[in-house]
Amino acid sequence: MSVFDTKQKTYRHRNEATVLLTLAGVDKPVPATMFLSLGERASDLLNDDRAFIPVRLGDGETMIIAKSQIATIVEGKASSEESGKSKIYGEDFSTSQKSDAPQKSFDPYAMLRIAPTASNEEIRAAYKARMKAVHPDTFASLGLDEEISKAAVLATQKVNYAYQKIMRERGAAQTDRTA
Repeated sequence: MSVFDTKQKTYRHRNEATVLLTLAGVDKPVPATMFLSLGERASDLLNDDRAFIPVRLGDGETMIIAKSQIATIVEGKASSEESGKSKIYGEDFSTSQKSDAPQKSFDPYAMLRIAPTASNEEIRAAYKARMKAVHPDTFASLGLDEEISKAAVLATQKVNYAYQKIMRERGAAQTDRTA
C-alpha cells in the first residue's frame, strides 16, 4: 500500500481536540487531547473499528487507551492558540479574531517571492513561475494524496490573490499619479 493511499487509516494525527476524559473506575476527569482526522468528531473516533486510541494527557505524556475503558468524554473548547488550526497547514480557519496576538499581514510580494520594487513584467514572470510550481494539475498528474491536492488549491488561491492585490495597488498608484 502506498503511503498516500486515502483508504489507509494511518493519518490520524491531523487535528487535536481538547477533552475531559473519565476512565472506568476513576471518578476524576482528566484533561486530555484526542487526535482526529480532518472533519472527524470525537464520537466518530470512538465509533470506528479500532479497540485502542492514542491520547495526550495534560502533562504532555501520550498514552494508548482501550476504548472499553472510557466512561465519558466531554469535548472542551480548545485553547485560543489551537482553535481552528489545521495541524497540517498551520492555517487559522477560525472566525474570531485574536485581539491579544498581533496579526500577521499578508505580504503579496513575499508570496510571489519578488521585491516591492519589481517591474510589472517581473511580477508577471514571478506569478507565472509560482503558479507553475503550485498548480493543482501539477500534483494531480503525480497521483498524490487528496490532502496534497487541497494544499495546492490553497496555495494557488494565495498566489492569485497576491498577484491581484499587487496589480490593484499598482493600478491605483498609476491612477493617482495621473490625476
